[in-house]
Amino acid sequence: MNDNSSVDAPDRRRSEWPFRFLVLLVAAGVLYVFLWHGLAVFGAISENLPLLLPLAVTVLSIFTRATDVRTTESVLKFSNDIAIGIISFDIWALSASRSDPSGRIMVNKSTMISGDLVLPFLLAGLLLAVGCVVLTNYSFKTPEAKLRWLLVGFVAAVVVYLAPFGVKRPVTTDSSGVTLLAVHRFAVVIPYQDPDIISLAPTFLRNKKLMQLEDSVLATSDSAAASIGLQRFLTSPASDRVRPKPGGKVEIKQAEILVVPR
Repeated sequence: MNDNSSVDAPDRRRSEWPFRFLVLLVAAGVLYVFLWHGLAVFGAISENLPLLLPLAVTVLSIFTRATDVRTTESVLKFSNDIAIGIISFDIWALSASRSDPSGRIMVNKSTMISGDLVLPFLLAGLLLAVGCVVLTNYSFKTPEAKLRWLLVGFVAAVVVYLAPFGVKRPVTTDSSGVTLLAVHRFAVVIPYQDPDIISLAPTFLRNKKLMQLEDSVLATSDSAAASIGLQRFLTSPASDRVRPKPGGKVEIKQAEILVVPR
């Protein structure tokens, strides 16, 4: 039994050397970046501090079990830690969006993320967290299959983490110092019904809708464009019923309003 142990030990050490070399290479790369580009790194960190919240949570989570990180599988299971960090960022983004009058997510004074992306980010984070837990605990037929799927989960976690970096928008400031959001052009399609028209043929027209197109709506987000387009329509004669009377406006189907970027 001792002879077998003495034979297996060198084989085990040889099988683990690629992982150890990779860890050493990453550590050397991090050390190089901080020694030769430290100021630039800290400047980038301060500019994107909220976006680095998932990374900070991930690192702290990994530190709690650093002694267990010895194999490739243990590294790929970092996807669970990344998912926890992503959820923490999504909760912060939701809070920041609801605290801002315009619903935006302010990364810093010059950069923002549209508030329309809060719910997609949160949904993606929840799906990722559930998926990573399933992949970690599922009984695969072979070790190779498990490593393959863990790699898929790890890559997905990295992609979801990097997504906010790709949707940042600049925030401009005018000469008076007032912050201006990035403005985009939209087309707003507003469905509505006119009770006076429906009364002409109730059976046939009860489920029919008319459409009003408000083109070239300038707004900072889809929700803002819908609000502006609707207000423009309601203040125009086009929203009056066929048989005009004081306050007689058509019935707007707000849940079906369509906003299209131009």
